[in-house]
Parts: sequence; C-alpha cells; structure tokens
Amino acid sequence: MVLPSAVADHFVNRAKHLWIMNWCICKSMGCKEYPVELGCLFLGEATIRIDPRLGRPASREEALEHLRKCRAAGLVQMVWKNKLDASWLDVKPSERLMTICNCCECCCLWKMLPHLSGKISSKVTMMPGVSVTVNDRCLACGSCVALCFVGAIAVVGGRAHISDDCRGCGRCASACPNHTISVTYMGSASAKLAIERLSSSVTVD
Repeated sequence: MVLPSAVADHFVNRAKHLWIMNWCICKSMGCKEYPVELGCLFLGEATIRIDPRLGRPASREEALEHLRKCRAAGLVQMVWKNKLDASWLDVKPSERLMTICNCCECCCLWKMLPHLSGKISSKVTMMPGVSVTVNDRCLACGSCVALCFVGAIAVVGGRAHISDDCRGCGRCASACPNHTISVTYMGSASAKLAIERLSSSVTVD
C-alpha cells in the first residue's frame, strides 16, 4: 500500500524492533538516479533474526530520519506485509515482519507491476480515501505519463487521464509543470483506515 508519511511514521513509533537495510537490492543493480544506501526499513519481532551483514538494528529516531531522507530524495514509500521478504531474509514468523520499501521508478520491483498478472499486481493498492484528479487546465504535455511507473496515466481527448491502476503515490502531481494534478485524502480518517487494515495482518509491537 502506498502511504503518506503519517502512516509509515505511525508504525515506526509503535514498533519495538526496527532494522535498516544499509543497501537496496533493486538499486544495487545499477540505479543511476538514487543512492543505493536508501534501502528498506523492516519492523517487528522477526527483524531480530535478520543477517547482520545486510544492515543494522535502528533506534526510533534513526528509523524516522531514514524515512525522511528517502522521502526527500523523491522515493515512494510502500508499506506491506511481504511474505517474499520473510522468505529471502529467512526470518519467522512472517506475520511479525512489516516492510517499508523506498521505491524508485527505474529499478525497484514496483516497476514490474504493469507487466505482471492482474492477480499479482492488484495486491499493491492505493490507500483508502486517496483521490488523484486532473483539472481542466491540463495541457496534455505528457510529463505525468512518462513519470508514472505503473502505467496508470494516458493522454486522452487532449488531457491526462488517470486509470484505476493508479496507486496514489503522487509523483505525477509533483512533476506536473502546470500544477493540474491534485492528490487528496481524507486526512486522519483515511490514515485510520489504512492503519487498521495493516494492523489486522501484521504485528510490529
């Protein structure tokens, strides 16, 4: 789930165990846009069993600062219970491992979403209550189309059109030179829904 900072920070503030990966597997494959050290943040009791060669335990302050650096760099933060991570890290129980990924558009696994089956790609969702809209001032320049790494935007009828494939990351709104794209969400009500949904499947405290 793509989330605003408030939700990611909520789980960091709640977690008893925090662990920063000191390099990103995806970015290490040749990313030219973002620092390779801006890797994942793992939360939960299962982090105790992560191989120390991959990173280090972190204090709450260090974890929050890591997230701030990643956001400032323009990375998209996704929060999930990732069974794949539990498997390759060889840690258990998987329901006590939460992953906060810091994804880029050029190297990260999220780039594969438009090419995966709907059954798999549909697992990555927009946060409840998020809305992405294009207003009438759109000049159909295509800047957002080129930037969207889930293939959710196309120019139709002389303006950008955002499809249901949108995950609400907000990169298009940030990049629009004419400020015609807006990302809105229900504030605390939206964050509460996301927190409840994630808390029902993974435990970090």
